[in-house]
Amino acid sequence: MEKNKILVFLSRPNPFLEEHQKFIDKLKIKLQNYNFETITLQADEYDLTDSINYLKGMIKRCYGIIIIGFKQIFIDKGCKKKNGINNPNFFYPAETDLSNQAFTSPFCHIEGTIGLLNDLPLLIINEEGVREEGIIKGGKFCVKTAKFNLNDIDSFFYNKTFEQQLLVWVGKVTDYYLFLNLKKV
Repeated sequence: MEKNKILVFLSRPNPFLEEHQKFIDKLKIKLQNYNFETITLQADEYDLTDSINYLKGMIKRCYGIIIIGFKQIFIDKGCKKKNGINNPNFFYPAETDLSNQAFTSPFCHIEGTIGLLNDLPLLIINEEGVREEGIIKGGKFCVKTAKFNLNDIDSFFYNKTFEQQLLVWVGKVTDYYLFLNLKKV
């Protein structure tokens, strides 16, 4: 890490398309303009016996977290809560069709949750077509951008709305960084 850079954790599925890497590279360039540097748990760093503790340690060093919800899992035909029926005693118990839907990596949910548990400002950026549930659905606890299309990455990054959304998150991360580091002086 470069000196005086603000460290943020970047949660994303491992890229498997050139467009994924292009998106990540463009985001990192944007973040450099705000003196931010990203760290990510790489696929070869996962240890089935201790990856959560390693991940927690990485995230604790950061002042913000970004989730990129790339399409990772594709379901041609499937359902959730098979044979479930409506019952007022249960929470959303009915069977739900998941056919022709895409999901991001479960690690985006795990890493994002660890970030929230550490009070890190959260930025969520989802690809068009990703089913939004769990942490990537967003809410009052995060800044969520408009969705992006992998076929038109440049227009996403040069869109005024994205810039405004990013600036809100950058402000939260910077405030958090200054709050924690001014207390040490």
